[in-house]
Amino acid sequence: MAQVTVEETQKFLPILRITLGFMFFSAFVRRAINVPAKLDPNSSAYIGGKLITFLPHAWAPIKGMLENILLNPSLLYEFIILFTALEAIFGLFMILGLLTRLSGLVLAGLAWGIGLAAGWLGSTCVDEWQIAAVEGAAAFMFVFTGSRWLSVDYLLAKRSKGIRIGKYHIPLW
Repeated sequence: MAQVTVEETQKFLPILRITLGFMFFSAFVRRAINVPAKLDPNSSAYIGGKLITFLPHAWAPIKGMLENILLNPSLLYEFIILFTALEAIFGLFMILGLLTRLSGLVLAGLAWGIGLAAGWLGSTCVDEWQIAAVEGAAAFMFVFTGSRWLSVDYLLAKRSKGIRIGKYHIPLW
């Protein structure tokens, strides 16, 4: 059996990167384009209602933040818009392989934040936990691996070797 190098396995990362990015970007599409009522506080489809169901099960430190947001409807609306915008921007960045390490960090934070906010809802509703575990782990993996083949970062890396902050070198890819 032939030995497979790390460089060869990097060629398969775009499959995971694009799928992961699509999972987050599609959340934006579902809310903003397919069912815009999810972003309308006056609609029965408003996503803020789902966050209310999270509160009894939420874990610290998210529970306090979630409680504060839910007690202030204008803050809740701004939070939902910001969360949706972050899913759109960094989901698209992940699809393109643009700022992949930063995108991985942001997306892992969003995914794990959902998991902490949902808490353990019981054996009949583990969707948020599955999403948080799989998407968070996959996103965090890109913090370490970056994006190479078939990515904007790869094209940028050909022109620039990365960012230097003091004695530290941070590769874009």
